[in-house]
Amino acid sequence: MIYTSVEKEGFEGILFPGNGSKDKIVIVMSGSNGGMSMAKNEAKFYHSNGIAAMALALFRTKQTPKQLVSVPVEFVEKAIKYLKEMGYQKIGIDGASKGSEMALVAGSMFDELTCVIARVPSYFVSEGLAGEGKHRGPSGTSCWSYKGRDLAFAPYRSRTINILKILKEEMELKLLRINKDKDVTPETIIPVEKINGPVLLISSKHDEVWPSYDSAMIIEDKLKSVSFPYEHKHVAFENMSHAAIAHLPWIYKLAFKSERNHPKECEKDREMMKRQLISWVNDVWK
Repeated sequence: MIYTSVEKEGFEGILFPGNGSKDKIVIVMSGSNGGMSMAKNEAKFYHSNGIAAMALALFRTKQTPKQLVSVPVEFVEKAIKYLKEMGYQKIGIDGASKGSEMALVAGSMFDELTCVIARVPSYFVSEGLAGEGKHRGPSGTSCWSYKGRDLAFAPYRSRTINILKILKEEMELKLLRINKDKDVTPETIIPVEKINGPVLLISSKHDEVWPSYDSAMIIEDKLKSVSFPYEHKHVAFENMSHAAIAHLPWIYKLAFKSERNHPKECEKDREMMKRQLISWVNDVWK
């Protein structure tokens, strides 16, 4: 493993070499949980399958912003530069949940990214989140920034998001009513048609956090409408929760009813997702 820092390389990452080949590498990012733990686990998944991966921290680490507020897209840009200098020939990006926004945004901005994987995606940029616990809520700013300026974003209609109250009332992390019906304007929609390579969309029909299935359908329709020149695919799962991740920590069974009530079905979906990811990187991304 190789560790990078914001101070030295301009981004915080952990590089897993896979089988040692420098033909391909995937930048991996987690969602609104932030930190490095989930990105690290997902990068390890690629590494264990012989694929090089770079776990990239976006926020909530000692070196990155404390909140999901105006996180610099430059983290990805600098990771690309670093990996090119390391000799990697092809660079892809894989983000889950909020990380899918960054993956799609970065893919639309940087031609060096020649494969994009968006797990439980959003087709637009949303408002950031600030605060902790019951005080966490919309920030009034974008999740992402570039060259010191916020990207255009769709705001939350609800101005308070009491996660603990929702968990108590719903017995799961049911945020659909908060994340639906935002005022999505043209400038907030991610221009996925600018992506320079194949696009894999992973969604859940049982997503209780946000409408990832609907978003993936909108993205897929957009790519079809512009005769997107690269392969693209939408894989929708019936049972798996919003946690479209290879390594499922035990706490996610507490967070989502589908994971508790249908563990075998969710595990089957997750195993199929893993196969789709590896096949896409190895066989589709040329």
